[in-house]
Amino acid sequence: MRHVEISAQRIGTVTVLVLPDTPHDSVSLSEALIAEAPPAPAHVVLDLRQVTLLAVATARVVMDFAGSVVRHGGGCSFVMSPSGVAAEAVLDLFDPEHSISRHKTFAKSLADAAKTPRTTTSGFGSAVNTLAFDSTDLGATEDFLSASYAPMRIGSTTGAAGAHITRVATGSVSIDRLDLAFEMTYDVQPLGQICLCDIHEGTIEGHRVDGWREAEAFGAGELFSFSPPDRGYAGRICRARYDITMFDPALLEQIAGEPVRLLDHHAVDAGSARHVRRAIAHLRDDVLAVPGIGDNELVVATATQYLAAAVLNAFPTTASGHEPDLAGRDAHAGALQRAVAFIDANADRPIGLADIAAAARVSPRSVEQAFQHHLGTTPMAHLRRVRLDGARAELRASGVDDTAVGRIATRWGYHRPAAFAAHYLATYGVTPQQTLRDDEPARRTLRPAADHDRLTDAVLGQFEALTGSLLDAATTEAALDHVVRTAREVIPGADLVSVTLRGSAGHLVTAASTSGAAVELDQVQEVTGRGPGLDVVAPDESGQVICDDLAADERWPEFSAAAVAQGRRALVCTGLHDATGALTVYSSRPDGLTSADARMAVLLATHGSLALAHARLAEKADQRQGELRRAIESRDIIGQAKGILMHRQGISADEAFYLLRTTSQELNTKLVEIARTVAARRRELGG
Repeated sequence: MRHVEISAQRIGTVTVLVLPDTPHDSVSLSEALIAEAPPAPAHVVLDLRQVTLLAVATARVVMDFAGSVVRHGGGCSFVMSPSGVAAEAVLDLFDPEHSISRHKTFAKSLADAAKTPRTTTSGFGSAVNTLAFDSTDLGATEDFLSASYAPMRIGSTTGAAGAHITRVATGSVSIDRLDLAFEMTYDVQPLGQICLCDIHEGTIEGHRVDGWREAEAFGAGELFSFSPPDRGYAGRICRARYDITMFDPALLEQIAGEPVRLLDHHAVDAGSARHVRRAIAHLRDDVLAVPGIGDNELVVATATQYLAAAVLNAFPTTASGHEPDLAGRDAHAGALQRAVAFIDANADRPIGLADIAAAARVSPRSVEQAFQHHLGTTPMAHLRRVRLDGARAELRASGVDDTAVGRIATRWGYHRPAAFAAHYLATYGVTPQQTLRDDEPARRTLRPAADHDRLTDAVLGQFEALTGSLLDAATTEAALDHVVRTAREVIPGADLVSVTLRGSAGHLVTAASTSGAAVELDQVQEVTGRGPGLDVVAPDESGQVICDDLAADERWPEFSAAAVAQGRRALVCTGLHDATGALTVYSSRPDGLTSADARMAVLLATHGSLALAHARLAEKADQRQGELRRAIESRDIIGQAKGILMHRQGISADEAFYLLRTTSQELNTKLVEIARTVAARRRELGG
């Protein structure tokens, strides 16, 4: 590591630390700052005026240092260069609220230091940070990209350089969307991060990693790793829209329990690449984009670890699954006791296998062996059970509150109600809502099940068959049809089963049913604006509605009357994941559905949610495959046309492409059509 020379000055009670404009690594910089920090609480001025380019890694270190000073009772401020717009944007990634004050002159920073220091927690901890960048100036774009990723040089010969970039970030993970409406060459220094690229439009060509012999090209629909963290790279981006996900390589080590390197750009197969995309979308859309969820350390850490695990599964790595069998030395009761004690004390925190192994003072492999040998389970399964026990205790102690289930589930690391309900039901045999309302006198009770344990071998066999059918289903309609038919078979009291989905305009649509009668009941709910299917998809509802006798129910008069007219007397309506719809089971007898039927409905609704997601992903995959096929065909045609023009007119590849594009613009015709014409008339052109 390279030593970092930081100039330190003492002006009264103020310590001024001047950062040099020299290359350095994060560890050396952090050590240098800590070495120069004042021993007692004081005000520290961090002078960044000499730093011409503030990298993300540097910004993270100085913000962490500033936060530490403030937390220990001191004060901190920055002196910035008046022209440091890019540096300001990078600091905003970690401190969007400007918890650490920034000044353009040294005098103002000293005046700020004269104020009484405040003991606060800095506002850049695990909060979600966002930024947006728009520019048509190539120099400004180069400054921003260099500050946000790593020092780089970019260039373009295509005139206007329109760039639009957005970022959402938290902790050690950032997810960016880049839209570059021009051709851009790049030469980038090592990122120090795992960097995944998912191309939606356009191409990346001539991509070459330092020390690797072959250059590569990537097109729409491809997910790949740009470069190892310690290697630079160069290439050309051709009018592309793509996503960049970056995270600290230490995340992979936490999951694998050992240092890990990616061995190839490409995922091992298309299925594992889709898994990574889902993990990224889950972190971005279901966690970071949801107010109150993105600030929850436990939920964010769980989603981040899920992403790291998906990457380990998708890409070839140095991680080895063949460790020596240490059971005889490490997998003893003492290590297990330390691990269990650590889990019990930290279950509400974002901990993983590496943390548990460190607390047990053995390797991750050994702690897994200890749990398997003594308890017949895994450390992470035990952690999940402890968290469920904690959530159950809170539910029992809570009053009847429609928001309690979601709030408690989130606090214990679950942000998806369907997943929490499924794990809870499988563990305790009742739903979270039933636990919450066990002591509520006015609650609606179901008739106790005569057969408490309905999950016989036959039923389990039907669920196994259902799972296989769902995975084979090619469309959403086919998947949901399997769900309603299985529900009709495994719930003895069921006479009619339907799945209702919320359409794009918010209207209810009967997506699948065992009888056309369900359509009429859904239309009544749509027209009156009242009904069980609407209740369970409302944001403040618990996710399941139960009615023992529709003839006596007053919640939905019009719906109940229509149902009774059809001969329906009881129902259980269960919401699908993310309030996308509902699974409704009807019975022709009052009290015709038992508590076991309600539990079964939760399991079926969970299967339905998974089926819906799987089928939609399959449909999108088919669509993307078609788009990719068309993109590849277009690229081949354009390549042929470029070759003909290069041979005929003795020009370079870039000049040939420029000629095609200029002709396309002048004739107001798609470039690929111009290329197809050139290829078809190559003999006339002498190609």
